[in-house]
Amino acid sequence: MPFSIIRANSRERFGEVFINLAFIEENEGSRESSVEIKILRGLFYVHLYSALEKAINETIEQTILLVKQDSVKNKHYDAAFNVISLNSKMQSFKHCSNKNYFSKSTEVFEGVISDEVFELSNTVFSESLQNVWYKTIQDTLRSFGLEPINIDPRVRLTIDELVDKRNAVAHGRETPVSVGERHRSDTLRKKAQEIQLVVEQFLSVFEDYVVNKKYISRQYINEYLRA
Repeated sequence: MPFSIIRANSRERFGEVFINLAFIEENEGSRESSVEIKILRGLFYVHLYSALEKAINETIEQTILLVKQDSVKNKHYDAAFNVISLNSKMQSFKHCSNKNYFSKSTEVFEGVISDEVFELSNTVFSESLQNVWYKTIQDTLRSFGLEPINIDPRVRLTIDELVDKRNAVAHGRETPVSVGERHRSDTLRKKAQEIQLVVEQFLSVFEDYVVNKKYISRQYINEYLRA
C-alpha cells in the first residue's frame, strides 16, 4: 500500500507516546502526584502533538510525491488541485509589483488550461502545518478537493487543546508543572487515543485519494490508468 511506511512510522511514534504514558501511570500514585510526574504530564502534550504533526506532514508530502509520479498535464487535474499545482505561479502573483499584475495573473490562468506538467513541491504545506489545529486539518483536505472528515465535536476540542497546551509549554507561556497538574493519566490516555484515531482517518482519506487518482479530472482518468 502506498502509505504503509507512513502508517508504520506513525504507529511507532504513538507507541512511544503510550510507553511514556505507561511510565506516568505507574508512578503518579492515587493521591497528589509528585512534581516530577506533573512535569512529565505537562511535557506529554508536546510528545503527543509531535506525533500528530509529523504524521499529518508525512501524509501530505507522500501524497504529493505519489501524484508527481503520474506526470499529469495541468489541464487534466481536478480543478481543486490547481491550488497545489499552480502554487508557485500564485506565489509569484501574490508578490508581484503593480506593473507586473497583469502578466503574472495571466500566467496563473494560462496555467489552469496548460498541457505542461508543472513541478510539484511536496513541502508546499510545511509552513501551514506547523500548528495542526482542527481547522488546519479540514482546510488541508479542502485544498485537495476533499470533503471534511467527520470528527466528533468533543474530539475537535481535544485537537485544539493539544495544540494550545503544546504551544504553551514549548514557548514558555506555561510551565510543564502548571499544565501537568490539571489532568491525570487516564484522561491523557483518552486524549492520545482520540488523536491517534484522527491520524488514522486522515491517512485513510489520502490513501483512497491516491489509489483512486482523485486528483485527476474524471474525463481524463483513463489516460493515467496503468494496464
